Amino acid sequence: MSYLRSPVAPERRRICFVVPPVTAEDRYGPMASAGNSLPPHAFLYLGAVARAHGWDVSIVDCPALALPLGDCAAAIAEREPTVVGFTVTTMSVAKAAKVAEQVRALRPDALITVGGPHMTALPAETFERMQCFHFGCAGEGEPVLEELLDRLEQGRDVRGIPGTVSYEDDGAVRFTEPSPDEYDLTTLPRLGWDLLEDFPARYHAAATYLNKTPFTDLIVSRGCRYRCTFCDNQTFGRSIRALPLEAILDNIDRLVQDYGVKSLFFTDDSLMTLRPQFEAMCEALIERNYDLEWSINARTSEIDAEILALMKRAGCWQISYGVESGSWEILKRIKKAATPRMQERALHLTAEAGIKANAYIIIGFPGETHETLAETEAFLKRVPIDTLRLTYFTPFPNTDITDDMSAHGEIIADWTRLNFYNLVYIPHGLTKKDLERAYKRIMRNFYLRPKVFASFLPHLLVPRKALALLRGTVGLSKVLTAGPSCQE
Repeated sequence: MSYLRSPVAPERRRICFVVPPVTAEDRYGPMASAGNSLPPHAFLYLGAVARAHGWDVSIVDCPALALPLGDCAAAIAEREPTVVGFTVTTMSVAKAAKVAEQVRALRPDALITVGGPHMTALPAETFERMQCFHFGCAGEGEPVLEELLDRLEQGRDVRGIPGTVSYEDDGAVRFTEPSPDEYDLTTLPRLGWDLLEDFPARYHAAATYLNKTPFTDLIVSRGCRYRCTFCDNQTFGRSIRALPLEAILDNIDRLVQDYGVKSLFFTDDSLMTLRPQFEAMCEALIERNYDLEWSINARTSEIDAEILALMKRAGCWQISYGVESGSWEILKRIKKAATPRMQERALHLTAEAGIKANAYIIIGFPGETHETLAETEAFLKRVPIDTLRLTYFTPFPNTDITDDMSAHGEIIADWTRLNFYNLVYIPHGLTKKDLERAYKRIMRNFYLRPKVFASFLPHLLVPRKALALLRGTVGLSKVLTAGPSCQE
């Protein structure tokens, strides 16, 4: 399979980025109606890079556009792209492959590329199993895209770029290791919010992340220095980097002034770890005095009364903490670097600061037992949290916990079911029914508390918030009323 091409003329420099047509059911299982729909941030960054190279850029966000699988290829082909770029998770790669096959039939001259966390985890295996893509990217996409576009413009073979996978002429898979150098975020052009059709109206938050509307999320940093064994941090690595403060504030200014955003969620893994820059951002938000409320992901180890007071003054209304478990045995096993006592302290400080707390909890880790589940349930009863996101342990490929799984449990699913809400791993000593019952019990005991239930009543006064609450209620009702599984 040859990748030698004639130089791409300026009038043919068109690239179309594609979010595969995964449904809410694919992503959230029985909690589909309660899930969110967020912008494809990878393409805001990659689109800006492609534009800077003089390419015409479009984005086909199939879920946001509500495109069924059979209509996606036509929507892509009508843009007459020279390059098509998919982003894939483990759960979405199969659907991306189906669309890619159809695009190849409609646009046989287009270069079909694919990147995302799944490609970073399993680049060669994916190309061996799915031969509909021409070119794949493992790791950060911007340096690969820059080199790819340069080579296409010059008519050079695109194979062999660091961090890529492709095919040799005899069909053998060729993987070139990524460069050890991290991408310099200070060189990025302005993000392409205007590339998103009908933004922000086509996107919505789950009820537990929504306060004011319109809403969007924002990612301005990369990397995580922590070593939680279940987490995939291969794409951006362990070094924490962020956009320059001026670029972060420019994005916020544009979202507020150009798109009317009133509620913002920083979905970064580790933005608060960059303490001086984060404090400067908070101070700048206080000076701007926007009608803007925001929330953020954080680790309990990053919290103290001083930073919480500053965040409150800057408009922070909620912090989402990766608590994961109330059992010290489980926290040690997953290398969380936090004890239940540390978690509890941070949650009490957050409540005292007048900021709501959302807790991420996962059940079913390798080593989970009836006793550790009981410890988590007891923990949730004694800590001040306002909302709960409860999921099942999901064994994503090539994470540190992979070697620990088979000795302590059984995987019962394929790639397409890895979404946090399908039960796909059963620890030894527990059954599928045990975990399903624990999930229902935890959700019921939390969300049917009078205080938690009453906290959502003000949402009913605002139509979009009321709709989010209705979606969440429907999803929760489905989970709590579902019949027992036939599989133990």
